[in-house]
Amino acid sequence: MESLEKVLEELTGAYHEEAPEDAAYPYMVFSARRLTEEAGQQVYTLEVNAWDQHPYYSRAENMMDNLESQLHRCNFMTEGYLIRIFKGARQNVQDPDKTIKRVREQFEMRVYEMED
Repeated sequence: MESLEKVLEELTGAYHEEAPEDAAYPYMVFSARRLTEEAGQQVYTLEVNAWDQHPYYSRAENMMDNLESQLHRCNFMTEGYLIRIFKGARQNVQDPDKTIKRVREQFEMRVYEMED
């Protein structure tokens, strides 16, 4: 069974936890935090951050808009998992470096592990 992190990398097109130092802007990074597990269902907060070095938030906002359209209410089945994702809290996050723009969204993600 493929790891959940690998599946999410493919699904989101984002880096897991941290982007490499040579990553070109704009890019996205995700992390997943499990909240509960019950009756074969795990509930996560899937946090995705779009990062850009640009005078305006527009490019990062557009990246997040596209990802949100792709993920909201998706049913993604892969070997070993059924993943359902719903849009959630979203905000622009100020960075001390004013040339950096960051948009964060915390999606709700439900993961059902498929039995062998």
